[in-house]
Amino acid sequence: MATLAAFPDRVMRRRSPGSSEALLASGGVAEVGVQPPDDLLCAVDVEERSKSGARGAGRAVLVRLAVGIRPEWLLDIAPDELTERDELQWNADRQRVERVRGLLCGAITLEESRQPAPPSAEAARLLAEAVGANGRGRQEYGAAPAILQAKLEVLRQAFPEAGVPALDAKEWQAMVVAACEGITSLAELQASPIENRWLANLPAAVARLLRDEVPERIRLVGGRLLPVHYEAGKPPWIESRLQDFFGTPAGPSICRGRVPLTLHLLAPNQRAVQVTSDLASFWRQHYPAVRRELCRRYPRHPWPEDGATATPPAPSGRGTWSAKH
Repeated sequence: MATLAAFPDRVMRRRSPGSSEALLASGGVAEVGVQPPDDLLCAVDVEERSKSGARGAGRAVLVRLAVGIRPEWLLDIAPDELTERDELQWNADRQRVERVRGLLCGAITLEESRQPAPPSAEAARLLAEAVGANGRGRQEYGAAPAILQAKLEVLRQAFPEAGVPALDAKEWQAMVVAACEGITSLAELQASPIENRWLANLPAAVARLLRDEVPERIRLVGGRLLPVHYEAGKPPWIESRLQDFFGTPAGPSICRGRVPLTLHLLAPNQRAVQVTSDLASFWRQHYPAVRRELCRRYPRHPWPEDGATATPPAPSGRGTWSAKH
């Protein structure tokens, strides 16, 4: 107790029980012997040495002599060294925002408790930052902003009168924070698509256009359901085997017919034989030559002379072609 009264700024705590490294209340790390074995210590004799290593030159703190102290002594002898903490933190292991309460002596934690944080503006901000920064959150969420931005760009070009916003980086971050309002964990964020949460933060007319005119999937004449791909700087596109487009005189479009989809027409080997946004011209100008080549390479597949009026193959339950044509 006398040592603590003399050197209240020399309190330290071992990194773990029995560790030879201790965290200093004043900040930094010190080397300390195994005696005394106490977890909480107060240094009596301290030496600062120069050191060099792989990380470059620096200073090392060596504690030659220390005494064990008890946490409750700090309340009576060194109350000015103590502070209380009550804050929100992101727990990367549990993937959630937590409320952390603790008692600190300088830079070392004497007591700490953690519990799930209640929803708040600060919790939403921390969750948004964590999701956009790294770890599993980013993997789940990463492509969503780029896809939504591409969809909004499609709407801006198709409906210039609708006032579709062009969101800058700050506005995007504000939308991410808004999408995290009322929740505090990655699990809650994943429970509903983040786009649904964003829709609530867009102007109502824009959200309606985004929902109604920019579909996630589109169905071909033969019944095959295809995902629509949206990428920055590219028109929206779909891909499927050429035979799936039989019986389709003109290619599908979105946005009330204002935006034709780019079609990746695949051969049976899943490689594109043509990429076009004008299917009618493809049937007239390019299909005859493409048909001759495909007949030669894949003679067991049907290649009718007029693809625009031919019957497409029916999709099977597993997403492959039916053997019946």
